Amino acid sequence: MHLTAKDFPEMERFFRRNFFNTLPGPRGLHLIGTKGHRGVENLGLFSSVVHIGATPPHLGFIMRPLTVPRHTYHHMKAQGHFTLNTVDESILAAAHQSSANYPIEESEFAAVGLTPYYSEGHKAPYVAESQIKIGLEYVEDHYLKSNDTLFVVGKIIEVIVPDAVIAESGHVEHDQIDTLTVAGLDTYFKTNQVARLAYPRPGQKV
Repeated sequence: MHLTAKDFPEMERFFRRNFFNTLPGPRGLHLIGTKGHRGVENLGLFSSVVHIGATPPHLGFIMRPLTVPRHTYHHMKAQGHFTLNTVDESILAAAHQSSANYPIEESEFAAVGLTPYYSEGHKAPYVAESQIKIGLEYVEDHYLKSNDTLFVVGKIIEVIVPDAVIAESGHVEHDQIDTLTVAGLDTYFKTNQVARLAYPRPGQKV
């Protein structure tokens, strides 16, 4: 199949959505936890988290257009904190269901059966059942004119991760805890380490 830009508008709507969502391949999968100013705990499933830098450590993610209320974004802006929580098979069904359009006064944690967890050093709720929990402080967001989305940046201020999955090199070995990835909106994959190669240098064999 060879497609060009003139073919894209002719695709059936849901076919086009699924095609372009899965085209880049599996992506990271995270539950983002926030808390509203009235105390309601919010949870949303995101697949656009990217590493920005390690010194200091920052992560970013894409927020869809604010043409409808985005509880995650509004809570995060109001409270200044949010959490990223990895997903494994034991909580997959609940994580997937968290994407449903619940009213702002209803907690997705309660609705899908996941447990909010708070540390002493962070204001936003973690997912207790998640094996890797990352606490972030909201830093900034950037409007992307091309499709009316926002790129949101957070600074990592806390990490909760099992000691057993951290290699001596510092690598976090997600395959040891069956962290899942996702392609599109509904197709999930297990991680499986294929290899760990040396840092590439000119003239050095891989």
